[in-house]
Amino acid sequence: MRKLKELLLSAEACQDLDAITGDLRTEVVKRLRMLKRFPNMGVLVDETISVRAATVDNFRIFYRITRRGVEVIYIRH
Repeated sequence: MRKLKELLLSAEACQDLDAITGDLRTEVVKRLRMLKRFPNMGVLVDETISVRAATVDNFRIFYRITRRGVEVIYIRH
C-alpha cells in the first residue's frame, strides 16, 4: 500500500464542502483525510473513468486516484 502525496479538491468539491456545516463537516473532512491515506476504501462506481465513492452519513464523496493523489470531484447529499 502506498500513501498518496496530495488531496486535491475541484472547485465544485470546495463549494460542496463549504456548504456543509457543524459536526457533519468535521466527519467529511476526517473521511477526506482517510481517503488520502487509504484511497481504495471507496467503492468503484464508474469503472470506465475510475470514479470511486465513499459515504459519510447522507453524503457521498466522489473521487478518483491519480499519480498526484486523490482528486475529489464533488460531494453530494
